[in-house]
Amino acid sequence: MKKLTYLFFAFFFFSSISSAKDLTLVKNLKSDFKIIIPENAEIQEIQAGKILQDYLYRISGFMIPLAHDNEPPGNYEILIGNVRRPESGLVPYEKLGQDGLYIKNTGSKLIITGGPKKGVIYGVYAFLEKYLDCRKYSSSVEIVPKKKTIKIGEIEDVDLPAFSFREVFYHDVYDPSYMDWHKLHSHGERGTAPSEWGFWVHTFHNLLDPKEYGESNPEYFSFYDGRRHPGLIPSWDGKSVQPEAQLCLSNPEVLEIVTKNLKAAIEKRPQARYWSVSQNDNVNYCRCEHCAALDAEFAAFAPEEKMYATHGSLYPALGMGSLLTFINKVAERFPDKIISTLAYQYTRVPPKGIVPRDNVNIMLCSIESTRNEPMETGDVDFSKDLEGWGKITDNILVWDYTIQFSNLVSPFPNLRTLQPNVQFLKKNRVSAVFEQGNIQSGGEFAELRAYLLAKLLWNPDIDVKREMDGFLKEFYGNAAPYIQQYIDLIHDNNQGFTGRKMSIFGGPQKEKDSFLTPELIRSYNVIFDRAEKSVKKDPELLSRVKSARLPVQYAMLEITKEEQASNWVNFGPIAPEKLKLPFEVSQLLYDFIYHCMQTKVSRLSEWHTTPVEYLEKYPILVAR
Repeated sequence: MKKLTYLFFAFFFFSSISSAKDLTLVKNLKSDFKIIIPENAEIQEIQAGKILQDYLYRISGFMIPLAHDNEPPGNYEILIGNVRRPESGLVPYEKLGQDGLYIKNTGSKLIITGGPKKGVIYGVYAFLEKYLDCRKYSSSVEIVPKKKTIKIGEIEDVDLPAFSFREVFYHDVYDPSYMDWHKLHSHGERGTAPSEWGFWVHTFHNLLDPKEYGESNPEYFSFYDGRRHPGLIPSWDGKSVQPEAQLCLSNPEVLEIVTKNLKAAIEKRPQARYWSVSQNDNVNYCRCEHCAALDAEFAAFAPEEKMYATHGSLYPALGMGSLLTFINKVAERFPDKIISTLAYQYTRVPPKGIVPRDNVNIMLCSIESTRNEPMETGDVDFSKDLEGWGKITDNILVWDYTIQFSNLVSPFPNLRTLQPNVQFLKKNRVSAVFEQGNIQSGGEFAELRAYLLAKLLWNPDIDVKREMDGFLKEFYGNAAPYIQQYIDLIHDNNQGFTGRKMSIFGGPQKEKDSFLTPELIRSYNVIFDRAEKSVKKDPELLSRVKSARLPVQYAMLEITKEEQASNWVNFGPIAPEKLKLPFEVSQLLYDFIYHCMQTKVSRLSEWHTTPVEYLEKYPILVAR
């Protein structure tokens, strides 16, 4: 949007402004106000004006008319965006950046505007939430109070985001109005705005394809175990293939091919600003003479001095001497783009003696961290790596993980770590955050966790208790105190265990000595019995309470299967592979599956295991 200064009016207008007074926008189904947008309005200004008009109508019952700024100025106006009015000179656009918002009551007019991306839309939603008590707790749970009179007091609100890029990776989040309300981005094509990302992580194989070069030029690929590794292996989904290794980053021909293919991709999407040039999803890096020399030259630690583990594999924290040398050369050729690369697994440790170019983005991943304690104290290695990166660049995107990927419906009490983690990121010059949650439908406290994360990514210092209290009250009604009791009890029993790690790849069976003891599970069920009873006359609230109970049921099913399945008998010659379940187990299983299906839970494990598949496989005879 074009910045309007109206310097001609400045002295006369500013000297005549008195202190802001209360402003009554609607009174008893009447209003003299108009919503003013620019005559040649940007899409986001039109959208912001219509959103405000709609919500003011839903609150008060009166439809405030929409008009353009080519009309003569009036005394009662709500100014949306860069309108041709002297009051626009009040807006500190130079402070708002891309996403910041500005709200001001001048005493006679209301100004709502913001940065050129979606700042004006964010401003309208912020006004509705902060000053008119509207809330959006999920894509389907929204609070719009009814008021015959809409009256606002003195407001001068400049609100800037803590991070320039904010994505919360949950299925429900990508409802367009939810994304705009909570001021969220998407690296993909979700939401209403085009993505600024051209490529997104693990892109080496896209930029230099093993299928094309594997046989003809094996020297382009990693050398280790005495040979080059240009091949393909089965992917995690069992349906596709992926590279078995990385690229040889010291090979000058690799640089030329990668930059050539990147240039071709950029020409197809010139509006994209961020382009990931990053390692494949494995730890099979190149150990050839030249790559090894670069890694040694810029290593902050001796080989194998630091060892990290992910997915059961142990590997040295190599650093990124060869990688960052390569990425800096790529970035030099594309100075108007931001080249993003992963600091992930073996490349996580910041280097010594080399720094990223200004247009290089470091995507640092916390995949190894425990989730039962804040990362600053619970994962000292990661904390030191983040602090190290923060000393040499402020162009850092942290890829954080907030759920248990192998068991999406399992109890995963990490709500108390969300705020300290986000605050720690901000303290260490992180500029962008990707919070990977559950992109599948359903999951343990999916709506609550997504809501809290969305709030934290805009402002890490929010009152989390206040936000959670408000969410629970509206989302669960009379059952809210019981849900809070359950949350408190399970979290109280997930802390204070020295050396214990709650992994994103764990499961209920690993927590039988912490927050899933038989005694605690009995207590959880007592709490949920009371919660269900308190809302039994409200089918929608009862369904939400039952969804909150699914993780406890899932934990019971998984623990019971591990402990008792060896004693169950099979069905005999008709179905020798199936086991007869005890009556109480079968009833628990059927109740669990039925509610999953009723509420459209899509997967119980990341990308795998639908509820129907779980039902089919649960009684299958396991090897004894």
